Amino acid sequence: RLRDDAERTVEFFEAEEVALKILSGDAPATVGAIARDAGIAGAEDGSREDDGDGPALNGERLPADDEGLLAAIREAPAIGRISPEDKERVVRVLRESGEYVGMVGDGVNDVPALKKARLAIAQGSGTQMARSVSDLVLVSGTFAEVPPMVHEGRQILRNIQRVSRLFVTKALFTAFLLVAIAIPTGIFPLLPRQFTLTSSLTIGIPAFLLALAPSSGPWRPDGYLKAIGRFSLPAGLAMGIGILASWLLARHALDCSLAEARTVTAATIVTAGLLVVMVLEDEPGRRRLLVGALCALMAAAFVLALFIPFVREFFALERPTGAMTLAWAAGAALGSALMFLALRVVAALERRAPRRPD
Repeated sequence: RLRDDAERTVEFFEAEEVALKILSGDAPATVGAIARDAGIAGAEDGSREDDGDGPALNGERLPADDEGLLAAIREAPAIGRISPEDKERVVRVLRESGEYVGMVGDGVNDVPALKKARLAIAQGSGTQMARSVSDLVLVSGTFAEVPPMVHEGRQILRNIQRVSRLFVTKALFTAFLLVAIAIPTGIFPLLPRQFTLTSSLTIGIPAFLLALAPSSGPWRPDGYLKAIGRFSLPAGLAMGIGILASWLLARHALDCSLAEARTVTAATIVTAGLLVVMVLEDEPGRRRLLVGALCALMAAAFVLALFIPFVREFFALERPTGAMTLAWAAGAALGSALMFLALRVVAALERRAPRRPD
């Protein structure tokens, strides 16, 4: 008899694109029927012409070569009459093909496959040997405890990827400003206290909240550094160019003082930084509205810092003038336009690049 939560558990893994396979010593027909009743993909295909045991493979007649076994495993939802040695072989073949393989077992005959799996999960009611070689032990004994762990783990990974892009983008535009302004002139366009303010509003507070927020979308760690570079490099350079433009306009074209030029730089960084947050979190639905509200709140906090006297004095900011506003608007518009253009070019190049076969 299937447990009440079996179908919900299977549906979760199907939605998360996790392929479930049953390995059992029971008769293939029995194992195939259980897979079908649980809703595992491929179990509803009917009888298999090669062995007549239903949707499950017969473990006594598995292909001898690894390539044939891999092809058979991918097509079948289950394998019956399988030996402990063949369980281990199935896990090994899947791992060598590049799959991230998890194995759930409770008996001594599952130990070789558990040791070979990337993630070994033992039933709490299983043997001591199975529990001792496993990475996780289900104390409650129910497989329904695994989906919440998978969901939370993928949410953490997605959020780490997003927050990493924010911090790397900040590091890149800061390095750009050092090379373009600070080293040639000996003057950095922000004071340390101003940098603290802009970083808190555009990176620190948003990153803290986004790291804990629910998320959806891509989660796989494949090409992690490359994915960060594809976003952060064009975004950071575009922000740097926009900030440089606002600094040059304010300091040289519009004859603003050093304090006024630094205020313009701070305003440009806040605008561009919040725009990066919006681009990173551009998901339809409620999340987009919440992120928009967060960015609006951070922008309002910066405006208050400009107009509240003691806060403005503490951060060494100046009250905005017409020339300052013009320089800020020009730099922010240039940086935003360059960032959107660069990200669109990168996305177009990715679509044209040949993909590796699965």
